[in-house]
Amino acid sequence: MNLRFFRNIMNKRILYTIFGVVLTLGGCSGGYELGDYYHSGGEKGIVLAVDDEGKVTMLMSVDEALNLDSDSAMKWASNYADGSWHLPTKEEMAVIKKYKSLMNITIGHKKLQPVMAGHTFYWTSTPCSESHTFACGPDGIRCYFNTNTSPFYRARAVKTL
Repeated sequence: MNLRFFRNIMNKRILYTIFGVVLTLGGCSGGYELGDYYHSGGEKGIVLAVDDEGKVTMLMSVDEALNLDSDSAMKWASNYADGSWHLPTKEEMAVIKKYKSLMNITIGHKKLQPVMAGHTFYWTSTPCSESHTFACGPDGIRCYFNTNTSPFYRARAVKTL
């Protein structure tokens, strides 16, 4: 019998493949883990945070906006989907940066735009002065000028559930 055993990195559910049929054993309680794809009740995103019971508490958008100044990034995020999303704070962006590889596995399977691929920068909603806002790039989170003459970076939205 051709029986292969492997572990799904994303949600740690044990899967068996028997003659091309995939069976899921364990983890069927509906619990989510960081990096999972979430789609429920019209809401969809990449899981950014869960509680101890696997209930999703924060999502990252599956879409991103390109070439925005910081003000446009804030507007884009607040108008994303149903309008209850926001541009990530500096702390939320640090979580995205830390777990980008895990999230990009799911994003790749869904054929979506990878997060923080290559030399990309993303705006946060956290100001660092009256005229500067934190943005996150390959070398970390730094302070950048935030007017319409500022660098044009990307934006992802997040939502607290």
